[in-house]
Amino acid sequence: MAKKPTILFLAIIPPDYSPYLAASYGMERSFDLLPHKHSVLSLVAWLRDNGCEGQYVWIDAPDEKGFMVLDDAIAIAEPDAIGLSLVSEEMVSHYKLIRFLKKHYPKIQIIVGGPHVTALPEHTLLNFPDIDFVAIGEGERTLLEWIMRIAAGQRGFELGDINGLAFTHIDGKVIVTPPRESIKDINILPDPAFDLIHDSEAPPDKRSAYPLVCSYGCYFNCTFCSVEHGNYRCLTPVRVVDRMERAKRKFGVEYFAIRDSFWPPKRDWLDEFCDEVEKRNLKVKFHFQTRAGVLTKEQVVRLKKIGAQVIAIGVEAGDPEILKAIKKGITVDMARETVEMLNDAGIFSIAFFIFGNQFENNRTIQASIDLSHELNASIAFFHVLFPLPGAEAFGFLKDDEKLWWMGRGDGLPSICDLSTADLEKLATHAFIHYPLRWDWYKQHVLGGKLPAEFRNIARKIHAIHTRKSILGTLERYWPFNMMIRGTKSMLKR
Repeated sequence: MAKKPTILFLAIIPPDYSPYLAASYGMERSFDLLPHKHSVLSLVAWLRDNGCEGQYVWIDAPDEKGFMVLDDAIAIAEPDAIGLSLVSEEMVSHYKLIRFLKKHYPKIQIIVGGPHVTALPEHTLLNFPDIDFVAIGEGERTLLEWIMRIAAGQRGFELGDINGLAFTHIDGKVIVTPPRESIKDINILPDPAFDLIHDSEAPPDKRSAYPLVCSYGCYFNCTFCSVEHGNYRCLTPVRVVDRMERAKRKFGVEYFAIRDSFWPPKRDWLDEFCDEVEKRNLKVKFHFQTRAGVLTKEQVVRLKKIGAQVIAIGVEAGDPEILKAIKKGITVDMARETVEMLNDAGIFSIAFFIFGNQFENNRTIQASIDLSHELNASIAFFHVLFPLPGAEAFGFLKDDEKLWWMGRGDGLPSICDLSTADLEKLATHAFIHYPLRWDWYKQHVLGGKLPAEFRNIARKIHAIHTRKSILGTLERYWPFNMMIRGTKSMLKR
């Protein structure tokens, strides 16, 4: 039997990866601690459905141990090509891996995809020369056509008729082919290849939340976001529940991390989803991120009943003018209403804020902090803006600042009146002191409607932040600063 065209997908996933400090806070049941790229699982499933094969291997770091793991995986898979799905922050670290591969396996073609290279295909090929191809935009059809022809022995100069591709021609010129038409109905896509991350000897446990994506594209145009704007398409509610049910039956999955940029797509879609889960009596748990103003009070109660554990909301800013400037499409009142509903229903709520969007200053940042206290979510995270390639915010950077993600220049640049260092200090202070307020402690530890599991998480959050606050205060005085630094140094040894 002839060997199928095969691609091996690679990733670097640090062993201590813990989104939103989940491990520190004891939130193993609440967050995705299997940080695998959903796009890889979906691409492999698509390739398999169309007569090809895909495998997936991940390493802790691009070091000697990691390279040994790659050698073994390549020997087993005998791939025709190697693929990576990358975001901006991963480009430099993953390129170390790519250079190793090209040095030791020069004949294996390497293709990369993801939002970063989609935004900067020419720059990627010119500055990372060991990358052979860039898949631009949605990769399913481009990758299928490409791997079949690579397996047949064709190379770059013969592949210029494949849409959605970029590569360096033999004359050194970067070729970018016409855009690939997107898949109009994503319901034709197969279930993710969960077998790639499933270990039969270590089935899903309390640390496992399998990734699930229900949509492509986005309705909205937030200036800080690099995902595809417009061209929104979603799975039907029945299709999503089908995937959950099959994953539970086949792999024992009971917890899903819904990774859409916002979920659910619409209110009537959510009603159908809840109907389907209830009709099948499907016992699963899940968490997701929504937008302010999407959910009704009745839907929040119903979501809690069918298994919603954690619901996050991207508030981003507390100043109405900043919300307009970043094209968020929500109001402060919508955020108030949504978080109040989550707290009243006893769902662990998360509020996200971004410091450093265009036109920000000390007054607008204080407005965000004030709003976070008023909302009183179970936890609030305050992040400094990363102006990513592909996002509108990236266009606000000066030309000499646009390579910050490569470690060039003075590091992460700011697009507002405050320096990045000041923004980081404000974000850290806001984060540490957020759960040290009496209103928060009363709502999430002493009272409120959180179940015992999440009340314990809130108690742990309070204890950790209290310790951080005390240490931070002591570090301002040099005798304590020396003692704390010495202790930390000893613990690292």
